[in-house]
Amino acid sequence: MRAITIVLASSLCVFAACAEDPQYVPGPSSIEVGIAGSDVFTGTVTIDLPVELETMEDAIERGLRAAELGVGADQLAYVRVGDFDVSIEWTIKNLAGSEGEARISVNGGNQFWYYVPTEFVIDPEEDEEPPPLMGDIPLRIADNATLTGVFREDQVREASIDLEQITRAMINPFNAVLTVNEEDPGVTIPPVLMSMTDLSQMVRFDIVFEADRHMVLEYGLRVRDHRGILHDELLSAPAGEFVVWAPAMFVPPPPPP
Repeated sequence: MRAITIVLASSLCVFAACAEDPQYVPGPSSIEVGIAGSDVFTGTVTIDLPVELETMEDAIERGLRAAELGVGADQLAYVRVGDFDVSIEWTIKNLAGSEGEARISVNGGNQFWYYVPTEFVIDPEEDEEPPPLMGDIPLRIADNATLTGVFREDQVREASIDLEQITRAMINPFNAVLTVNEEDPGVTIPPVLMSMTDLSQMVRFDIVFEADRHMVLEYGLRVRDHRGILHDELLSAPAGEFVVWAPAMFVPPPPPP
């Protein structure tokens, strides 16, 4: 009997691992800038996670959790931190005949808000633009060379927390992005202090690629689905079978007089 139990347990582990195998969200997979004869050196793409529509069972569970926290059900996200582990793998190819510099920045949104750093610049002569949720590091790339990297799962998780801090908790974006809160969110969303697993997961990713000469960025959005709510057909799913995210752009309140 003990041997059978071990075999069954091992089989369950294998099944669980298969259920959370990484998936790559399809869509545009490259951004090319600085093409000869063009003065465009910046490109942007937005990728939304194709999440299945919320089931009645999930809605009831969310409502019960919201009641436990003392907030309205509309204040608790359908997709929360920990439901997914997301990473963004990237490769930059310098197609020019000389060394150049490139930058990759990632912003995005959850189901409530999306973050645009320039919205925090009221006076261009006085205000410094806050950092993006991820990236914006200068990368030197030799002529005809290739550079690879990744925005790791823990970085995307931290970005989801920072997004909640900047928007619903209205924390200064410099403080939010430059402070690591992976274990303790420190996010007060009135009228409660939400736990890590109650915070909203990023479901929208805005990738910005900048270069000072002809380069191409190739990328892939890699998702591990712990909750089983990513649509099996991903972006090929029929209309009406996945959530169409429509977060509002977060505009910070005006400073006090």
